[in-house]
Amino acid sequence: MAKKLDNKTREARLEELSYPEAPKLVTEIPGPKSIAMFQKMMQYETPQRPAGTVIPLAAQEAKGATFMDLDGNVFIDFVAGVGVKSTGSCHPKVVEAIQEQAGKLGHHIDSITPLKEKLVDKMRATAPHGLKDNCFLSFFQSGTGAAEACVKQCRMIQQPRNQVVVFEGAYHGVFGTTNAMTTGEGYRKGYDPLMPYVYHMPYAYCYRCPFNLEYPKCGMECAKYLDYKLNTPYTGLDNVAAVICEGLQGEGGYIVPPKEWWPMVKKACEKAGAICVCDEVQSGFGRSGKLWASEWYDFEPDMIVFGKGVGNDQPLAGVMTDMKFHDKLILQSQPNTFAGNSIALAAALANFEIVLDPEMDLMGRAQELGEYMQKRFKEAQKSIEQIGDIRGIGLWQSIELVKDPGTKEPASQEAMGEVLGRAFSKGLFLVPCGRYGNVLRFMPPLVISKKHLDKSLDIIIETLEELKDTLAGKK
Repeated sequence: MAKKLDNKTREARLEELSYPEAPKLVTEIPGPKSIAMFQKMMQYETPQRPAGTVIPLAAQEAKGATFMDLDGNVFIDFVAGVGVKSTGSCHPKVVEAIQEQAGKLGHHIDSITPLKEKLVDKMRATAPHGLKDNCFLSFFQSGTGAAEACVKQCRMIQQPRNQVVVFEGAYHGVFGTTNAMTTGEGYRKGYDPLMPYVYHMPYAYCYRCPFNLEYPKCGMECAKYLDYKLNTPYTGLDNVAAVICEGLQGEGGYIVPPKEWWPMVKKACEKAGAICVCDEVQSGFGRSGKLWASEWYDFEPDMIVFGKGVGNDQPLAGVMTDMKFHDKLILQSQPNTFAGNSIALAAALANFEIVLDPEMDLMGRAQELGEYMQKRFKEAQKSIEQIGDIRGIGLWQSIELVKDPGTKEPASQEAMGEVLGRAFSKGLFLVPCGRYGNVLRFMPPLVISKKHLDKSLDIIIETLEELKDTLAGKK
């Protein structure tokens, strides 16, 4: 077995993947070419898209954990396409795999190909817990599509059961059933009526506990309440097909639930006869420091929804389902034209090779970098009390910004806008999340160099120091 590289050699290799000069600013931010294209596309591309309507950003090239805009400004990417680019932009191995496959076979009817067989074998062999070598695969192009298919599978397997239980703060997609499952008001308003038979339970959001309790003295009241609702008569949850929960909660605040959470959720599902689904579209594929975030918890998911990092620079998502359900699905009942596109499959196999490479040990390094980030934020918190909460695992990190740490009143949207804009003007691309939009989430590519990580943290902390009075509502 290959030995892990020493840090100096590993960092040198990672530095080669990105623009070394990032951040490098050659115009005012945003630059004139970016502004002109932004203004044009605000009219001619749908206003429904979120990211493209906030910051006038027009990217033309990207490498590793960095990208260049139309004006030649080079930024550090602390967003990774919203958790997509685990192996970074245009990784040489991924580019080579795409180029080679593009000359052989791209789209083909959803049938068997050697690449599909290889990826199925790889994913079954690396699946978490009881799904390891004991699952079958379904492929789609987006996390939303995969989550929709997951619900369809659960209802088909459990018929006539049709209720789906999800959690407050959830994000599972924005079509059909998944739009009802997702709780962000901006995704739901104007689309009524939403799909019926979807119910929301409290999530393990310890910083803002819905029961006003404190972990661990709380005894995991949120998980107990789920058990009560699922397994008590007259609660209205009497026909539950599945309980679907993010491995780590993303849009709801980049939250890592306590170690007791998932085992208690699974136990409640078993008592109720409900399928237990772990949605790892954003938290999976190395982001947490393990291939699947569910590996941090002692429980057996019945299904895993995957996406984002698996395809990285190519759209690929899907579902891993326990083999015990294979014969309960109706034959030919879920067509998908581009399922298992060969170019996307080739990219996914290259991404697995990169993330699982023992020499680079990107997942072990992600754990180390996550601990380092928390250490720096805790030090900064001593002088910036508006950093209300620091949480995360691996390169899934966040800080929740508040006006006052005592009251936990969220920082205003105006103040958050200033933080994001100022960081962007310094060459760092960030996006927020959270119930109140007051959480800075940090999800850089796993291949980010230590130098670029430190530059990013310097910008974040410097910006928060400059704007702490604004965050506190004093300006």
